[in-house]
Amino acid sequence: IGAAVARVLAHHGMVVVGLARRLERVQEIAEEVVKAGEPGKLIAIKADMRKEEEILKAFSWADEKLGGVDVLVNNAGVFYTTYVSEGKTEDWRDMLEVNVLAVCICTREYLKSMEKRNNQNGQDR
Repeated sequence: IGAAVARVLAHHGMVVVGLARRLERVQEIAEEVVKAGEPGKLIAIKADMRKEEEILKAFSWADEKLGGVDVLVNNAGVFYTTYVSEGKTEDWRDMLEVNVLAVCICTREYLKSMEKRNNQNGQDR
């Protein structure tokens, strides 16, 4: 889903920043965007969504280099298929960190970026 969203946004001329632990996945999509001649582009940033400091660093980079974040797509997610009776605490922690905490951190930082530019509802004022 994330790759498809990135392609569509780049097709419409947006500069898309894709965060991933495995940078090569985003870089491959970025190359596809260039080869397709899309008006926008995809920039790959290495970030582990389990690590708040890496998320904060990515948002800081976007603020400094791109002037802020206009659109946020929370697409990272992990899921382990197992019964609760057989589940591992580290797997649950992993799911919570990526599926809940990272979403909250990214959303908070996105809102801060919008507020800095007096753009609190997605429209320029």
